[in-house]
Order: sequence, then C-alpha cells, then structure tokens
Amino acid sequence: AHDMVVHVRQEFEEHKDILQPDPDTGMTRSPDYSECIRISTEASLKEMIPPGALVMGTPLVVGFVFGCKALAGVLIGALV
Repeated sequence: AHDMVVHVRQEFEEHKDILQPDPDTGMTRSPDYSECIRISTEASLKEMIPPGALVMGTPLVVGFVFGCKALAGVLIGALV
C-alpha cells in the first residue's frame, strides 16, 4: 500500500492537471493505471510466497520427519 501511495503522490506532483479538464477539449488527463496495477500485482505475488511454501513444504517435512503414516494423516486431514 505504501508503494501505491508514493506512486499516486508522485504522479500528482508531476502532473498537476490530472483532475482539471483541458480548456480546448474538455477532457481530463488520465492517470497511469497500468503502473498502479503493476504495483498491486507485485505486492500480491510477494504475499503469496509464504502460503505457497507452507503448502508445498508441509508434506515434505512431515513425510521425512514423521514417516509415511503421519504423512497420510496430514493429507487425509487436508482433504476433509
């Protein structure tokens, strides 16, 4: 969220006419939406790394440390 706020503030500082209509055409200058989408996508992907590692790592750790029966219990418990 901080990166998004920094980008929006920077954009308003660089382009003061974002919300003001052009006197000739009456159109407003559109903000850079693609950069905001890029920032939010990168942040969401970074936040999905720990849950993905937990899902992939739990069966491996349980299988190697506690054995086959414990791994079967974990996998059955995850299905229910």
